[in-house]
Amino acid sequence: MQSPAQIVSDFIALWEEPDGFPQAVDTYFTPDTVWENHGLITTRGPEEAIGFYDQFGAATGMKGMRIDVLAIAETGAKVLTERVDYILGAGGETVMTVPVMGIFEVEGGRITAWRDYFDTVANSPPAG
Repeated sequence: MQSPAQIVSDFIALWEEPDGFPQAVDTYFTPDTVWENHGLITTRGPEEAIGFYDQFGAATGMKGMRIDVLAIAETGAKVLTERVDYILGAGGETVMTVPVMGIFEVEGGRITAWRDYFDTVANSPPAG
């Protein structure tokens, strides 16, 4: 079985593929996975997570993502990530850059909890 850090790495890597985020959520979430974007929203289960992702994409013009994982650390079933999430527009241009600290909890090869911490004011999408 893969380590929790490898599961999280594979989960994040899928985000960069076309329609990769919904596929990653369907593959790695449990029906009760809680995803907390502190200061923004909390979802439970794949359907709510994908719904939020779709709403965020519509609000920001996001057509894709690029992720730089700067650091990853595992302790037991918990995985910490330091990353920079690049929100990409239709032409592949960076619409938003979001430095993020995240923690994932993994059980039985699936993500049961995910919490991201970032500055919601400095990283807000442009008005308009």
